[in-house]
Amino acid sequence: MDQRNKYDQVAKVFDFFRKGDMRRWGRVQKDHFKQMHGKILHIGVGTGMEIINFPPGLDITGIDLSAKMLERALWRAKQYQGKIRFCLMNAETLAFPDDTFDTVATVCVFCTVAHPVAGLKECKRVLKPGGKLLLFEHVMSKNLIYGLSLKFMSLFTNALEGTHLDRDTVENVRKAGFKVQSEKNVYLDIVKAIEGVK
Repeated sequence: MDQRNKYDQVAKVFDFFRKGDMRRWGRVQKDHFKQMHGKILHIGVGTGMEIINFPPGLDITGIDLSAKMLERALWRAKQYQGKIRFCLMNAETLAFPDDTFDTVATVCVFCTVAHPVAGLKECKRVLKPGGKLLLFEHVMSKNLIYGLSLKFMSLFTNALEGTHLDRDTVENVRKAGFKVQSEKNVYLDIVKAIEGVK
């Protein structure tokens, strides 16, 4: 089963499994996403849970691989106090011209993109010079015990929905050609708020 179908199938129960994360990380996300400005690309909308953590008054284009996820996100988009539109699209092949956006934002996306460096290079391509990349992501821990646990858990999460909890996303951001301006640990060194610049 491809990743699109996996996410279509879990769309109905996605909010149930993510609501704990939203309680834990909502305040941190709001603080991280205060830096959003100009034209925004939000990659991996899912059911739109994170929209509540975005500053009001922005011009946002949101994309997701799953039509079922985007359907469930529509009511949240309608409540957003700003401009937001959705497109069905893969992060690895963004259908936007070069230098289109001022900010690209993601939440727990580059642990699921099949080819993360390729997806991040696409983010760089569509960002304007000096544009911001704001990631809130699961990453591989440098702690040996946590790292082994994440590798073991990834065997199951990858089979279920294509999630890899053992990726070095900060290094992938560098490989894609971004300058990493900051990486803040949100939960141990397993969840990070990452800021890159083109």
